[in-house]
Amino acid sequence: MAGTMEDQLLSLLADTQLSAEAPRKQAEQHLEQAKTNPAFPGSLAAIASHSSVSPQIRQSALLLLRTFVERNWSGESDDGPAVQIDEQVKEALRVQMLELATSGDADRKIKSAAS
Repeated sequence: MAGTMEDQLLSLLADTQLSAEAPRKQAEQHLEQAKTNPAFPGSLAAIASHSSVSPQIRQSALLLLRTFVERNWSGESDDGPAVQIDEQVKEALRVQMLELATSGDADRKIKSAAS
């Protein structure tokens, strides 16, 4: 998996699953800050698509992506300012999620989360 955004998110997602409160909270704060980066949704989709990443991290990436998309897809939000998602990113996400949901080699839980 190439790219520093994916590497950073992968590390943060792993840290959110730690039992120690301080590093987990710090990772959650960094994830909140990362949401403003235009590469955020695509990086999460890339993490979810890599079979070399643990299923727990892939599921976490998909859950975070789903909540991000639900809040920001339309460009309007009742919960505060929405992060604009570029149309090319939206199209790429559609394709990636369809491929993941219909892939024969994906874990059943991953396929379900991608659906």
